[in-house]
Amino acid sequence: MKQFASEYPRNEQDWIKFPADSEYRKRMFPPEVNTHPAKANVYLVQSIIEYVSEEGQVLIDIMAGTGTLMVGALIGREVICVEISEMFHALQVAAVDKLENIAPGISEHIVLINMPCQQYLPIPNLADHIIFSPQYATIMHTKGTDKWNVDTGYAFAEYSKSPLNLGTMTDFIWGYEMELIYKKCYDTLKPNGSMTLIVKDHIEKGHRVQLVQKAIDASVSAGFSHNPDEHFKWAAPGMPYTAARRAKGIETVDDESIVVLRKGG
Repeated sequence: MKQFASEYPRNEQDWIKFPADSEYRKRMFPPEVNTHPAKANVYLVQSIIEYVSEEGQVLIDIMAGTGTLMVGALIGREVICVEISEMFHALQVAAVDKLENIAPGISEHIVLINMPCQQYLPIPNLADHIIFSPQYATIMHTKGTDKWNVDTGYAFAEYSKSPLNLGTMTDFIWGYEMELIYKKCYDTLKPNGSMTLIVKDHIEKGHRVQLVQKAIDASVSAGFSHNPDEHFKWAAPGMPYTAARRAKGIETVDDESIVVLRKGG
């Protein structure tokens, strides 16, 4: 049995402490990717890839953002990045160019798709493993003068052009849409494939919203099996506004879950 991220230390809650990845990311990706405030930690993504997959297998990130999953191509995986935003798709193209300089020929193992995942999927038996972080509901409902937007340069208006962007949806519509997406993921996977979710609860009106459990329940309804032994947590640094809230004494969610769900043979 493989052990997940066994080379990294744990804190007192047994949450994994992945190191900061800024220097690692600078070596592999163009500096423009820093405009995305929700980049997945490279060490986290690499650990997931090594845990769920084998050399030569096909990996998909259906909400790929800046394309962190591309690190899988460096260790012998075939990678497909699906991204709804034209801007971040363009960053992925630039990232492939940079990776090509590091590892000539790697671009042959990376496919970039610029369209909503709801339109791209399902493609039966396309992938061995799907790895992604679901977008949160209503996160794009913010004004252009919002401080988070200004400070990070995150182009909310550009990123929410499509009505299929999950971040523009209400909680109810988002929940319905995610159930459909999990089913599309199930139908896209090969037998014995897996779907790994990187998902985090959040605080709303002083109460913790159990997004992780909701994601597990919806995935199981779509046909996946869930083993609690494949539910891991890491000590996530959070987005830019998280530290500000924490400094003010406002409760924050400091753990992020890595949930591996399996499709039977």
